[in-house]
Amino acid sequence: MNRINLLPWREWERERRNRVFLTGICTSGACALVVALLAGGYIDHLKARQEARAEVGHARLRALDERIEQVRDVRRQSARLEARVAVLRGLHEERSTVARVLHELARTAPSGTHYEKLSHAAGLITASGTAESAARISALMRGLEASERFSMPTLRSIHEDQDNAEYGGRALHFDLAFTLRPSPQRAAEG
Repeated sequence: MNRINLLPWREWERERRNRVFLTGICTSGACALVVALLAGGYIDHLKARQEARAEVGHARLRALDERIEQVRDVRRQSARLEARVAVLRGLHEERSTVARVLHELARTAPSGTHYEKLSHAAGLITASGTAESAARISALMRGLEASERFSMPTLRSIHEDQDNAEYGGRALHFDLAFTLRPSPQRAAEG
């Protein structure tokens, strides 16, 4: 006789397949979740590492910016010091120039003449003084023209000074102007 299986084996099989299917879906979901968490953690790790590198780079840039600012400060200080040195050199040169000019004025003045007043402005020297005669004034102007320091002597005025005690009634009072040549060192530098 044939045996008839009345047990609900198809339903059991269907349930088993559903359980296997749901287990597969849950396992796949769990695996996908684990993979996503691991990938997210790895990406976060890479991001944190990159941010750490960027922070190191920013720290180095800040240090370099500070050094650049220090170099700029040093350059500013150097420029200020160079300006001070230039001023001091100019003052020193001017001091020695004044001494040389006065020496040259004394050297070029012939006997029988003397200066009473000297003034200097913008390379032009004006002088007034007394001379024994017109020939002495001419000799003074020739001496100034021949000098290495002076050029272009111009007689502005000349008149008799009869009250002069030193040279007597023949004395002449003169006013003249002449230019100061640049020193040979300044001409070479300029």
